[in-house]
Amino acid sequence: MGIRETITSYFSKKIITEAGVALVQTPSSAVSNDESPQTRAVKFQGFENAYKNIPLVTAMVDTQADQTVQEFFFEGTNKDKLTEFADKVNLADFFHRITKCMFIFGNGYVEIVKEGDEITELKVINPIWIDVYRSPTGDVIGYSQTINDKKIILWGKTGLGIEVDKSFTKWLPGKLDTIAHFKYNTISSEKYGMSIIEPLTDSLKIKLDMENSLNQVLSKYAAPLIWAKVGNDDFPANEAAISTIANTLRDLSAESELTTSHLVDLNVMDFNSKGMDMKTPVDQVTQNIITGGQVPGVLLGMSSGVDKATAEVQLRNFGRHIKANQRQLKNEFEDNIIIKQNLGTPEDKLIWEELEREKEADIDMLRGLVTDGVITPQTANDQLPPELQEELPDPAVVAAEMAAAMGTNQGEPGEDGPRPTQTKKTPKVKDGPNDPTKTTKDKKTLGKRTVKTDRKVPIK
Repeated sequence: MGIRETITSYFSKKIITEAGVALVQTPSSAVSNDESPQTRAVKFQGFENAYKNIPLVTAMVDTQADQTVQEFFFEGTNKDKLTEFADKVNLADFFHRITKCMFIFGNGYVEIVKEGDEITELKVINPIWIDVYRSPTGDVIGYSQTINDKKIILWGKTGLGIEVDKSFTKWLPGKLDTIAHFKYNTISSEKYGMSIIEPLTDSLKIKLDMENSLNQVLSKYAAPLIWAKVGNDDFPANEAAISTIANTLRDLSAESELTTSHLVDLNVMDFNSKGMDMKTPVDQVTQNIITGGQVPGVLLGMSSGVDKATAEVQLRNFGRHIKANQRQLKNEFEDNIIIKQNLGTPEDKLIWEELEREKEADIDMLRGLVTDGVITPQTANDQLPPELQEELPDPAVVAAEMAAAMGTNQGEPGEDGPRPTQTKKTPKVKDGPNDPTKTTKDKKTLGKRTVKTDRKVPIK
C-alpha cells in the first residue's frame, strides 16, 4: 500500500496533496501536538523563570538580542512604504521583543491588528499559551490560546481528533493571516522552534543546586578543622567535659570564638579536610552553560584567564553567529509580514546594517590598502558606508575645468583650432633692436644702426 493509500485509509478522506505527500509526524499524532501542551507549557515557564532569575541566562539572551537587532533599512520598489510602516508600528522595538521571545522560548507569535486593510499594531503574544495545529503533511491550519485553563481556537481550526473548549462562543476564529509565527532554530519538520535555554536545562539545575548549597557550605566548612585536647596527665578529662567541648566545636562557624580553661588545648589542623574544592565544579558547569549559550565569556564579564588572541577569535565567531540570527529573523519577517500581509513583494528586502565591530575592521582594511598604494583614495571612498562617504568631484569634470581654465582643449588635435603658441607672432631678431650684428656706436652714422664690421660672418 502506497503512502497516499495509507493516508486515505487512515483518515477516510480524499487523498491529501497539500504541502507535498510526506508526513511530518507519524499517523497517530499527525494532527495532534508534537508533545503534551501541558508539558510544553511547563517547559516554557521554566525557560521564562530561568531568564528572569538567573543572571547568566539574562545576560546571554539580552546580549544576543542586542547584537542581533541592529539598525536596518529596506531595499526594493516598496522601500518607502516599508520605511513608513516601520516608523508607524515602531518596528525596531518590535524586533527586539520578538527576538527575545525567539531566544527564550524558541518561538514568537505576533497578532497582526488591523483597521480595515491597514495594519495598526504588531502585537507580541506570550508563547507559553499558544498551540499550533497542522495537517498531516505540514500545513498550519490553526492556532489556539489557553485562556483561564481552557484552550480556545482563535485562528483557523484544529483539524481531526483535537478536543478544545467550545463554550467561549464570543470568540470567533480569525483568519490565519492575522497571526504570524516566528521560529528559531527549527529542527527538521518540527512545528516549534528550540530555545537557546533548552540545551542548558540540566547544567542550569546543577548550577542552581550548587549555589543554593553554597550558603551551607560556607557556614559549615569555612571554619578550619580543629583538634581539641581536653585535660592532661595531672587532670584527666571526664566524659562530661569531652562531650561539652565536642558539642561546642560541632556548631563552630567561621566567626565563632571560644573561651576555655587551661585544661583545653585547641590546635588548627587545616581548612580543606572538612570541606571540598567548590571552584572546579562550579567553573566547569558555568563553562558548559557559556558554551551552550554561544556567547563569549568576555561579553559576560568572565574574561579571567582569556588572552587577547583567544578573545579575538571568540568575538569573530560570535559575529558569524549573530549574522545567522539576523538572517533567520530577516527571513521570518519577510515571509510572515512583508509578503503575507501584502506590504511588498519578494523583491523587497530587509537589510541589516553592519555590526560596529565589522564596520571598524572594514575601515581599517581600506585605510591599509590606501596606505600601501593598492587602491586609490577615490576607490576607498566608494567602499565606505554611505554616512562616511565624501562627495568627491568627477575626475573627468575636474580635467575639463582645468583645461578650460588653461585655455587648452582635451579633444582631437586641431578640433578647436591651433594652440595659442601656434598663432602668436614672435618678433624677428634680424634688423630688430636686439640684432647682435648691428650697432649704433659708429660715430660716423650719428646713432643710426649699421652692420658691424668686426664680424666675419654676419647674420643674413
